[in-house]
Amino acid sequence: MRIFLITLILLINSQSWTKADNISDFQIEGMSIGDSLLNFANKQEIEAAKSNKQYKSKYTIYKTSNFKKTKIYDYTSATTKNKDENYIITSISGTINYEKLEICLNKQKKISNEVEKIIKYNEKQERVFASQRDKTGNSKIHNIAYYLKPYPFNVNISVTCSHFTVDSGIQRTLKVSAKSENFSKFLINEAYK
Repeated sequence: MRIFLITLILLINSQSWTKADNISDFQIEGMSIGDSLLNFANKQEIEAAKSNKQYKSKYTIYKTSNFKKTKIYDYTSATTKNKDENYIITSISGTINYEKLEICLNKQKKISNEVEKIIKYNEKQERVFASQRDKTGNSKIHNIAYYLKPYPFNVNISVTCSHFTVDSGIQRTLKVSAKSENFSKFLINEAYK
């Protein structure tokens, strides 16, 4: 556990000595928004890593940990626009499975502190709300989001503990994600309608 946190802090700190103000300066397992997945794998490997779960339109989800080894996260994923032959990343995330909420919240706090040291942000939001995936309403999402530009822009980095009840049968996860403006707008206005 201690080695994981030290490694995470060192990786985040080694990215820059000054605060970044561009979402593409934030990396998860060496990948950033605006990078091409072709920098990490060939077309066949990328296509083979397509997730079974997809949005109805506009964006494709890839399980990037299928072709790029992870050091920190249990798995990673990225999205690109549909039919983008250059596979330009529009969102990136890293996920760690956990069991106890206290452990996740402690990791969330440490990661958030590191994000605040390296990224210039306009607004920070902390929320706890019921997960829509658990119909009982007993599973809670603990989210910290950093918005890099003022509203109405939605470019953000988030650190989220998804704490599902045992009865829900859904894996509990800590997720660190970065989303481009266009992808964020898609999530808000189209993805789940």
